[in-house]
Amino acid sequence: MVVRSVVRRSRLKELGVGGATFSAAGSELPAPVGATVQIPSDKSIKASVTFENTGSGTVSGTFTVMVMYADTLSDSSGNPEEDANTWFSECNDWHMRERDLTLNPGTSATLDAGAAVPANQWSEGTKIDAGVVLILSVEGTTYYLDSLKIADAVEIIAPTRRVEITGVTFSEA
Repeated sequence: MVVRSVVRRSRLKELGVGGATFSAAGSELPAPVGATVQIPSDKSIKASVTFENTGSGTVSGTFTVMVMYADTLSDSSGNPEEDANTWFSECNDWHMRERDLTLNPGTSATLDAGAAVPANQWSEGTKIDAGVVLILSVEGTTYYLDSLKIADAVEIIAPTRRVEITGVTFSEA
């Protein structure tokens, strides 16, 4: 399977990745793969990855989602294990999360990629690539299922002013 560095949404299902989103930690406004998310430098980056069993049999085991961030990551080799090793050596920061799951054909799951990544480690105006790797462990055997490079996944921007009226009280003077 060949994984392209620029992913069209129509290819996500083919790749076994239902979607990946990046947002500022605490934000309710994630953006889909292919769209560059702007995150203020005083916030952190949170990634969520959705994957789907596109095969014909049930898959059970410990699924791990690993997300690596860098100014520039190499294009995908088409080999998820090789991508994981290459991107790990190139990344500035990374996080992972694992969970025991059983996925029947056609079902999907979403995992957050662990702790949020502080955006202030990059300068404002920097566009960051993200490398996402999906790993499965079954009875001591590790399978690298899929990898996806998302070019310019996140752009670091200046902190924004966020002040709003949260209450008003009236009283007798």
